Amino acid sequence: MRLDIESLRMFQAVVSTGSFTEAAAQLSLTQSAVSWKMKRLEERLGVPLLTRDGRQIALTEFGEELLVHAGRIVGAHDEAVDSLYKSQLEGTVKLGTNDEIEAGEVARVASGFRRRHPMVRLHHRVGLSAPIGQQLKSGDLDVAIIQTLEPEPNDRVLWTDQLQWVCSPSYVDTEGDIVPLITFGANCIVRPLTIDALNNAGIDHFSAFEAENSVAVWAAVSANLGVAVMNERNSLNEHRVWTREGLEPRLPEVSYVIRVNSRSRSAAVRALVDEFLEALG
Repeated sequence: MRLDIESLRMFQAVVSTGSFTEAAAQLSLTQSAVSWKMKRLEERLGVPLLTRDGRQIALTEFGEELLVHAGRIVGAHDEAVDSLYKSQLEGTVKLGTNDEIEAGEVARVASGFRRRHPMVRLHHRVGLSAPIGQQLKSGDLDVAIIQTLEPEPNDRVLWTDQLQWVCSPSYVDTEGDIVPLITFGANCIVRPLTIDALNNAGIDHFSAFEAENSVAVWAAVSANLGVAVMNERNSLNEHRVWTREGLEPRLPEVSYVIRVNSRSRSAAVRALVDEFLEALG
């Protein structure tokens, strides 16, 4: 019996995403292909690896054991490939990202890029989208992964997300009360839209909390300090949608994009963009 690398990689993707559909999207396969590969893997092993209860997927005892081995095997395989494939690219690439993008995924791509291109010096900066975008425009950065309300013609769109009003489940909202507002501060691209929406609805508000990082804003909402506008993808499960009479409930979508400085045309920049498109696109 042989366990091929791609079957193990597929198994890891199904477990990590908890969904055949999301695993298929991650691996650029069809859902039916993932289902078939999963079935073939279980047939080769002669034991069930997953249990399914509606849309919920859980590991069997054998599945848990295989997941440990799969991590070691796939990791060793990828490390060997990276070690043997050493590019001759040289130079410096300055990358800026919005902090709402999954930090672990960005770090994984950056780490793999450094292993494959050891002669390229990668500098990574994290911040709000507006300042990161300005730094890209001024030439301080070569590549940016940011959110925007209006993608530019040369942007590579990774995904779109819906903005929504959120608050803590314990937040008590009485009609006519002055609304305590939680924002990402004056540099946030969504803040003017938020203020305009409240003003247009005739809702009094005050700035209760500002922070230029998503972890602090999430914590402030969870701690019942007020209401905020956040991306649906990044809202925590314990948050609920906030509504008020006269307030437009549906907000615009935002796009997460890869944007490249027009003067940054090196092969190293193109290689980094390609790796992020493959991982996040």
